Amino acid sequence: MHPTSATGRLFLRNKDVGEVRSRGEADSWCFGDFEPNAEFVEFATLFGSWSLLMHAEEGDEKMSQAASDELRRAEREIDALRAKIYFPKDDQWIDVAQLNIDGKMIEWKAMEGRAGK
Repeated sequence: MHPTSATGRLFLRNKDVGEVRSRGEADSWCFGDFEPNAEFVEFATLFGSWSLLMHAEEGDEKMSQAASDELRRAEREIDALRAKIYFPKDDQWIDVAQLNIDGKMIEWKAMEGRAGK
């Protein structure tokens, strides 16, 4: 993975969309802070929808089928963005299998055995 204080760049569909400041790892997930740039606007609605769906039914024990279906659709669209994170200090590319952006928080799971450009 990478050091807790690493700073990198998030790429979606090969576009640099902002800065990632890694803060740690838990299980197979890494997490940190995300500072979007102007290029992120193309993707902001998708991540905003995902976030709203994730928090919409907090407190309910079970998410409605409609909300669950919409959440799966949003997650498939996010997965299709071919997310990568570049850490220039180590010249390291991370191919991202799963990505969550919720406000300023970012979480990602690297593809198993796949770090590269």
